[in-house]
Amino acid sequence: VQRTVQPQSSGINAEYGGLHYCKEDMFEYTYMAQIRYTVHMVMVDIDNPPHTLLSHCWDNSLPIMSVLNEQIVDYKDMILNVATVLCGALLSAYDFLKSTFSNLQDTLPAEYRHELLPADAMVALQTVLSNLSDIDSIDDAQDQVIHDLKSISKSIHILWFEFLECFIHSKHIQQVLLERFRAVQLERLKETCFTQDHPKERCGSYKSATLNSAVGNLIRSSRYMATIPPLPLQADDNDGEAGSIPIILEDLFNWEPYADNPNISVPKHILDEAMTEKRVWDPIMRRPHVVVQLDDTVIRKWRETQVNESSGEDDIEDVIETVHRSRSDAVNGSSQSSLSPAPSTSTFYTTSNDDTGNLLIDLQPGASSRSAPTRPPPPVLVPLAAEPHKTIDALARKTIRLLKSEATHTNFEQARRDLISSSLMQSIHFLTDTEGSRMMGSVFTPTPHLIVCAHGLEGASNDLRQIRIFLQAALPKSDLHFLMSGAYMDDTYQDITEMGRLLADDVVQTIICSPRPYERISFVGHSLGCLVIRAAIKNPLLEAYVNKFHTFLGLSGPHLGMMYSPSYLVNGGLWLMQRLKAGRSLQQIANKDHGDIKQSFIYKLSCNDRLYCFKHVVLISSHQDRYVPFHSARIEMCEGARRDYGYNGQAYNQMVKNIMEPIIASSTCNLARYSVQYNLDQGSANSMIGRAAHIACLDSEVFLNKFFSVMGWKYFV
Repeated sequence: VQRTVQPQSSGINAEYGGLHYCKEDMFEYTYMAQIRYTVHMVMVDIDNPPHTLLSHCWDNSLPIMSVLNEQIVDYKDMILNVATVLCGALLSAYDFLKSTFSNLQDTLPAEYRHELLPADAMVALQTVLSNLSDIDSIDDAQDQVIHDLKSISKSIHILWFEFLECFIHSKHIQQVLLERFRAVQLERLKETCFTQDHPKERCGSYKSATLNSAVGNLIRSSRYMATIPPLPLQADDNDGEAGSIPIILEDLFNWEPYADNPNISVPKHILDEAMTEKRVWDPIMRRPHVVVQLDDTVIRKWRETQVNESSGEDDIEDVIETVHRSRSDAVNGSSQSSLSPAPSTSTFYTTSNDDTGNLLIDLQPGASSRSAPTRPPPPVLVPLAAEPHKTIDALARKTIRLLKSEATHTNFEQARRDLISSSLMQSIHFLTDTEGSRMMGSVFTPTPHLIVCAHGLEGASNDLRQIRIFLQAALPKSDLHFLMSGAYMDDTYQDITEMGRLLADDVVQTIICSPRPYERISFVGHSLGCLVIRAAIKNPLLEAYVNKFHTFLGLSGPHLGMMYSPSYLVNGGLWLMQRLKAGRSLQQIANKDHGDIKQSFIYKLSCNDRLYCFKHVVLISSHQDRYVPFHSARIEMCEGARRDYGYNGQAYNQMVKNIMEPIIASSTCNLARYSVQYNLDQGSANSMIGRAAHIACLDSEVFLNKFFSVMGWKYFV
C-alpha cells in the first residue's frame, strides 16, 4: 500500500515561509498499521540570483514583476522593487523560522531551551533598502542586492541547523506538532459538513431524495467546493481532494428552537448571520480591530418564523431587546453573552469602544473568529512613489503583505457566503459548532464501552473493521471494546429473527467473558445488520442489558423494507435472487414474506420497537444508494406512501409511527439523520446500480475519517 503526501505552501493555516507539522497516515486497516512522520520545511535560499538583474526587471512575465504590478519609472525603482521582493522573502522566512523556534522552545523544559538573538525582519529590510537607495551606479546596486541575499541566506542556514539539532529528535516536539496538525486537519474536515435543526416532533416527516440530491449537486458544483484549501500535508487517499470530499448533511431532532423564559436564546448561526464585521486598522496601537454591527431584521425574521411554526406568542421585540442588551454587555466588557447557547472555548475576544459606540473586537494573535484569519492582517499600504528613498517603510510593509497575502482565504470565505445564500440552502448552515470536536482527542472515558458491529447480506465479521479503526482514532483515550460479530456469518439468508437470536447470544457471551463489566453497549449495523440488531435487542437474552444501551448507528439499513423503492433494476434483481436463493431474509427485506403487509416481519419488528431505549439513534443514508431506499434507511415518510391511500400506504405510515412515536416521547433519546453524497465514478456498473454508494459508508476512508472526526465520535462518549 502506498501513500503520496504533497506539502502545500497555501494549506489551511499554513504559515508563509515554512511548514512544521507531524502527521499520521494509515496503511493497513485490519491491524491498524500506520506511519507517523514529521516535516520541517523552510525557505533558506533563492537559487542562482541573476547577475543581469536589470534585464530581468523589464520582463513583466516574471512572477516578481506580475506580483508587484507597478508602473516602474526608472532603473533604480526596478532594482528597489526586486530587492524588496527577494530580500523581503528571505527575511520573512528567517523571521518565521525564528518565531517557530521560539514557540516550540516554550513547550520544552527550561534546561533544554536555547537563547535566540533578537532580530526584526522589518528593520532589516528597511536597512537593506536604505543602503540600496544611496547607491547611484546600477551595476553596484545589482551587486549589493546579490550580496544582501547571500548574507541573509547564510543567517537562515545557521538558524536552520540549530533548529534541526534542537528539535528533529525530540519526541515531545513531535507530539506538539502532531496535535497542531490534528487541529488544522479538523478544520478542513469540517468543510462540506452542513447541519439543519428540526423540532423533535417532526422526525416522522420526510425529506425528498430529489431535493437532497439537488442540494448536494449545488454544493458539489459551487465555487466553494473548488476553492477549499488543501491541508499543509495532503494525502489524497486519506484526506481527499477538494472535488472528491463527501458532502454530509446533518438533520438534528433534539434541538429546541427557543425556551419560554425571559432569557430568550438565539441560535449561533442566526447570530452569525445578523452580525456584520468590518476590519479596521488602528495606526496608533498598530494592530487590527473588527467593528461588529447587528442587523435587527435578521433576528426579527428568525423570531417570526419560530412563532409561526409554534403555538407560542412571545413578543418579537423581547428578542430584539435581549440581543441589544447582550450586545451592550459585550461592549461594556462582559465576558459572556446570552445570545449563544454555550460559551466558546476557542474564540478569544478583547472588546472595547470606538468613538461611534460600535463594538470593537481586537483580534489577538492566535485568536479565531468565524470569518477572520488566525493571524492579524497587515495595514493598508501606500503605492510606490517616484522617490523610493522616502517610502522605504511602505515598501517593507508591502513585502510582508505580498508574502502573507490573504486573497485565497478571502475568495474562499466569499464562496462560502455565496453558497449559503442560495435559495436551496434555506435553513441549512455550515457546521460551525466544533468546540466539542476540538476536544475529541482529549476525551477520556475510563468505563468500558462495548460496541457491537453487525455485517450485512453475504458479509463477514471484518466488514466493519474501518468503522472500528476510525472510531478508535477519533477517541484514542476512551476504553472502547469491539465485538466484530460473526454469529450469523455462515448463513445470511435464514430468518432475521434467528440471526437476531444468534447475535444476542454472541453479545451475552462476550459480556459474561469480560473481566470488567460494560457500563455502556452500542450497536453499529450495515444494511441487513441493522435489522438483525433490532431483532436482537428485542430478544429476551438482552432484556437485562437494555438500561445500558447507548448508541444505535445504522448505515444504509432497510428499516422499512423495500416498499416504494424507486429502482426497478434493484427490485428486479431482488425478485430474481428470491427465486434463486429461496432465502427467508430476502423475502422479509422485500416485505413479501406474508400476503398481509401487517403480518410481515418488517411490520411486526416495528411494533414495540426498542430503538427508543438508546440515548442516540443515528441513521446514515445516501440518495445515491439504490440498494436501500432513501426513506427506508432514514425511517421516514416518502412521497410514494403519502400518495398511497390504500392498505399498504396506511401500513407504511403506521410502521413509521410505531418506531418514531416512542423516540419522540422519550426525553433521553436523541435522533440524528445524516445524508451523504459521495464522489463516485458515475460510469461504473456499481454506481449505476447503486451498489457503490451502499458500500461506500464502509470502505470510503475519506468519509469515515470525516464523519467520526467531526460528528460521529460524540455519540460514543
